[in-house]
Amino acid sequence: MIYFVSLGPGDPELITLKALHTLQRADCIYTPVPTTSKGRHTSKAAEMMRSLGIREEQIQLYDLPMSKDRDGALEAYTLVADEVVRRQESEPEALLVIVAEGDCGFYSSSAYIGEHIEARGFTTHQLCGVPAFIACNSLLGGQLVQLEEQCTVIPGAATAEEWSRAWQSPHTIVVMKGSLCESEIKEAIQRYPERRWHYFEFVGMPKEFVTSDPEEIQGRTFPYFSIIISKCR
Repeated sequence: MIYFVSLGPGDPELITLKALHTLQRADCIYTPVPTTSKGRHTSKAAEMMRSLGIREEQIQLYDLPMSKDRDGALEAYTLVADEVVRRQESEPEALLVIVAEGDCGFYSSSAYIGEHIEARGFTTHQLCGVPAFIACNSLLGGQLVQLEEQCTVIPGAATAEEWSRAWQSPHTIVVMKGSLCESEIKEAIQRYPERRWHYFEFVGMPKEFVTSDPEEIQGRTFPYFSIIISKCR
């Protein structure tokens, strides 16, 4: 069987019991290692699993290029999918897992890998997790949305019209991947001071940083793993 398992936003204790039990039983766990022009980085996913007692021999690392040019990442997803299919064909009883940080059904690389696997005639199963923006809001306390409020999630890229419509709405706006829209966010903070602005980096990880001070947000250089939550006062 082939599973996509959500690891949660970074804190190993936020993984679900169902996900943990599946990892413990897995014959092979395909795990991404971010790579950039500076080389191979540490795999946060692998670190999380090791801290949960997952055996080293279960973890199969694969390189995942991190770049605005998506060609390298798409090639990596195809290679992983092909490897999973080959192993499932040769070992039909094997339990194979592809892990994803956050939730595997929400802006996740699982979508690309899953499409390739399912196109080869195999069924995949998703185990849900805690999305990063839910973990972010828990640090603020209170409700992300309540009663008749709505929540719009923007994946770091939008048109000028979409940004304007978002900030002028009475609803909660969540922006993922802050590094892709740093200038738009900083401009909006100046233009819409009536909104509340909350900024998060590496939530659930050792480098976690949180602030609701607009001036402090303006002074940050947004990393890829940054999230902004904006609410009406």
